[in-house]
Amino acid sequence: FSTPLGIVKRKNDVGETWIYVPRGTTQITIKHPQWGVLRDYRFPSPLESRLTYELVLSAPVAMPRRRVPPMENTAVSYPRTYELTMQQLPVPAWRRPRRPKEKAAWLIMPSIGLHREEATGGIRLAWMRRHGIYLHALSDFRTTPGTNGQECDKNGLLPGSALPPYYSGRSEKSYYALTAGGIHRIVGNFCLYEGIGYGTRTVVWQTDEGTYLRNSDYSSQGLTAEAGVMLRLRRFAFSAGVLTTGGKYWMMNLGLGIRL
Repeated sequence: FSTPLGIVKRKNDVGETWIYVPRGTTQITIKHPQWGVLRDYRFPSPLESRLTYELVLSAPVAMPRRRVPPMENTAVSYPRTYELTMQQLPVPAWRRPRRPKEKAAWLIMPSIGLHREEATGGIRLAWMRRHGIYLHALSDFRTTPGTNGQECDKNGLLPGSALPPYYSGRSEKSYYALTAGGIHRIVGNFCLYEGIGYGTRTVVWQTDEGTYLRNSDYSSQGLTAEAGVMLRLRRFAFSAGVLTTGGKYWMMNLGLGIRL
């Protein structure tokens, strides 16, 4: 078998031969050691990718009794007796060529989270082919003073109290989160990622007496989820997404990394 664009792959099976040819192939040449050469048979239309075509070749009605010379010098005695039919068939799942696996790569991506005037830093570590997994850690590298379990709401009221205490106006904030999830290449170098984990955002207010109260309305902890998009350009990768902790605290997350 030969075509002007070449043969990509050949597989011999019982009663049939599978030939993989490039998209756009318009003709094929078939050589047989006894029947001779069927040269430059032209298909009704250029072949398309991801489709299977069946080509049925019937033997000549009468075969010469004498020994046929090698196929390179053989002329077909009865070319009109060849019966060629061609039809388009669905490709069985077990017959379809497997998609070649992408080369595995590591991704190291520093990230930054933005929420109003607050910012957090983080690092995302990922391993991926077409699909992959990642681990993402975020923190503002701050700690808040202990509150001994005392809380207030956004109006400064303590539970069961009608009047708020006096506050000094000083507040402290801290945040950290750890998520893990998957990355999926959708088309070209465009990827999507999603993950879940745990996070804590703590906001404390200081009273005039020097004690600290945890503000329950502005603080959040528990399930943390994130999702976003990623674009790979050669060895670099860019990401943009959103992250939420407890469904109350939301931030935008941006990243710039390198593939190893």
